[in-house]
Amino acid sequence: MSDQFISTFDEQGYFSVIFSSKRTPSDDGYQSMAQRMAKLAAAQDGYLGMESVRDSAGNGITVSYWKSLDRIKSWKHHTEHLVAQRYGKDKWYSEYALRIAHVREDRYFFHRQGTIPTGRIYIKETDER
Repeated sequence: MSDQFISTFDEQGYFSVIFSSKRTPSDDGYQSMAQRMAKLAAAQDGYLGMESVRDSAGNGITVSYWKSLDRIKSWKHHTEHLVAQRYGKDKWYSEYALRIAHVREDRYFFHRQGTIPTGRIYIKETDER
């Protein structure tokens, strides 16, 4: 597995699915299902990447990136993902919010170890404004 946390890709006008959640104390298969869903999502047509964090209190956020709204809809209705969604509501999450956004601009900063810490800024914008 890569040490890279931030997803980078050369895509314009893509979409993000932002899933903010609060876990219940029950693990009951959560870790294995989360790993399965990450692997399965990555295999879907239109998937671009994912970033995910969770703190010790169970608060988490996962952002996945997709080429189109149609690809997000396909993922939402994927058979195995539907099972995971049901388990999430029934036993793994005390609350969550899901937001979908159109990303029109992104910026990256990379500070490479052993270099002068000026980093690199990469900015791309879509033509739509």
